[in-house]
Amino acid sequence: AKDYARRASITGGEMNVAQLEAAVKRLAELRNQVPKAAENPVAKLERALVGQTVGVDFFPTPPEIAQDMVERAGIEDGMRVLEPSAGNGRIADAVKAAGVEPDVVEVSSSLREILEAKGHNLVAQDFNDFNPGPVYDRVLMNPPFSERMDVEHVRRAFGMLKPGGRLVAIMSEGPFFGSDKKATAFREWLDENGGVSEKLPDGSFAKDRT
Repeated sequence: AKDYARRASITGGEMNVAQLEAAVKRLAELRNQVPKAAENPVAKLERALVGQTVGVDFFPTPPEIAQDMVERAGIEDGMRVLEPSAGNGRIADAVKAAGVEPDVVEVSSSLREILEAKGHNLVAQDFNDFNPGPVYDRVLMNPPFSERMDVEHVRRAFGMLKPGGRLVAIMSEGPFFGSDKKATAFREWLDENGGVSEKLPDGSFAKDRT
């Protein structure tokens, strides 16, 4: 306000009504000239998703869980990494923070906009149509859960790993306890490939739902 007063030529002493009106007008003009901070495009896109049904079973991965996944995957410089159900990029963000630019896949156009705004490398839209072969050192994923899609996605993604590669995934509890054919087959497959599972703490996703 002090600077505006100086620039409006208010120098003290008595002022008539016309001078006062002119000063107030000039002050308003100066305030309108102050540049407004540009809104973060990612924040704007993410805010637009609030209350919307987005993608398929979209539950954003909490940053601390994404970071834990990166640590468990043992990501190192030079590795080729895939996030096949990227959502709004929480896991991909953690991978990138570890020094590796991941490839990402996402079916939702709204979520792809966010991934593009973040600068992630989109390599496909539909994971079911993505067939790169066994080219990745690591796969990190939080796939859709309904109708055992997590089982299908994890097994499909496993086929994209190089020999000796590693996959870290968030899955629903159903495949580990269900008696249906798909769940039983998954547990057998997991054992055959030396996989392990660990239950996430209760409420891990409760505080962060878009």
